[in-house]
Amino acid sequence: MKFSQAHSSSWTRALHGLLGLLLMCVLTVGLAQLDSSTRVTAVKLEPSKAPASAAWNLAAEFEIELGYKLREAVDRGLPLQFTVDFQLMRSRWYWVDEEVVSTTYPLNLSYNALTRTYRVVTPNNTYNTPTLEDAMQHMTKVRDWAVIPRDRIEIGQPYTAQVRFRLLLTELPKPFQISALVNSEWDLSSEWLTFEFTPKREAWK
Repeated sequence: MKFSQAHSSSWTRALHGLLGLLLMCVLTVGLAQLDSSTRVTAVKLEPSKAPASAAWNLAAEFEIELGYKLREAVDRGLPLQFTVDFQLMRSRWYWVDEEVVSTTYPLNLSYNALTRTYRVVTPNNTYNTPTLEDAMQHMTKVRDWAVIPRDRIEIGQPYTAQVRFRLLLTELPKPFQISALVNSEWDLSSEWLTFEFTPKREAWK
């Protein structure tokens, strides 16, 4: 009988240990899902199709996940300012690389409690939708963004281009900026996606 009680107690402790481990895993996954994240998934530079615009246009796609803090902020009426950053560099063997182009594409996400709609404002359009998921999906693609004036680059010259997506923390109210300094849930910025670009004359034909 004593052996049975000891055996039962051992199994109980083991079961409790397994349940505790499982709970820890669930909590870890849950906390990870609260974090915001984003990354650049695709980029393309091509000549503008508009006759009046002598420029190279950027098309880019992103993955964007808003964490709990950012979702809560939007739903409580705090507008969020995002930006797509683009840079074009030319390598120089005798000095630091030359910055040929540096430009940004702003995106504003807000919620109107009266109409219960989310709004995304970009330089190209204004988009309204009843769901945050749909609003975020609308922000994952940028099309026909003129980033490189044709007269700023040389045909056949190799360049290095960079693209990233990020939340503009400096556009938040001061109390939120302070919170963002110590809370990673407010940190939404992708790594720079770097790619080589060599403009070709036949691309304009």
